[in-house]
Amino acid sequence: MKKFILCLFIILICITQKIDSLENSSLENSKNDIENILLIGTDSSNTNKPSRSDCMIILTIDTKNKALRLTSLARDTLVNIPNIGYEKLNHAYAYGKEKLLLETINNNFNLDIKDYAVVDFKSFIEIVDTIGGVEVDVSQKEIEYLNKTIEVCYDLNSQNEGNIKYIDKVGNNKLNGYQALAYARIRKMDTIYKRDERQRKILTDIANKLTNIPLKDYPKVISSVVKHIDVNISIDKIFKLALISQKLANYEIKQLEFPVEKYRDEGISNESKKYVIKWDKEENLKILNGFIYNK
Repeated sequence: MKKFILCLFIILICITQKIDSLENSSLENSKNDIENILLIGTDSSNTNKPSRSDCMIILTIDTKNKALRLTSLARDTLVNIPNIGYEKLNHAYAYGKEKLLLETINNNFNLDIKDYAVVDFKSFIEIVDTIGGVEVDVSQKEIEYLNKTIEVCYDLNSQNEGNIKYIDKVGNNKLNGYQALAYARIRKMDTIYKRDERQRKILTDIANKLTNIPLKDYPKVISSVVKHIDVNISIDKIFKLALISQKLANYEIKQLEFPVEKYRDEGISNESKKYVIKWDKEENLKILNGFIYNK
């Protein structure tokens, strides 16, 4: 999981503290009202080892319409990976990390995303614990699957043997890092699309948490969190976003699962012979473009 609207807010906080004289500036007249950042969560406990992109979410910041949009890209989506061929989308990261994943997404979905943020399992756990956990409404059905996955997540750190904390009540729960990672990784209970929805829930709560951090706690949170995030967000974009960082807390958050339900089908790929999500390119890209660019 996942991982990531967090990195954006942390960067904005850092930069904003250094440009107080610009706090009344605005991006309303900017030539580019839409900024996109690919948020990547890898399925590794070590960012130096080959892994797949377990979570891929496009964060869209629309300054004109004052909206944040989260587009989950289903990991099993069938795409043409440059110099590889037709494979699941999440395999692109394993073949060529961020560069190839960005190229694959841009080529297949007619986008032009240049910036990304990456967090692996262990980093995500530490980030969530640093901000004091996340609030999640857990259903009765989710508890059984969640607790099984919690055991797996605690195994990422051998020092936690015998210290597993399970979830024992339905409703609102404050999840620690291991529990939050487990919630984002629940599988086999329902669909991969519901899994993506759970990931977006956690991102939304992280965003809300960060906007409520007291000013006096910024330095501690920043120093603890920023070291766990790998980003290439351009200086120009950071500067632009820093100018409106205080306004982002009031932006409306919208969500999309891609490919969309009406124009997708699941099955075995003729090309890769694996389970994939096939999708109607014309209809899906029309919806994706309209959602991201508010058309």
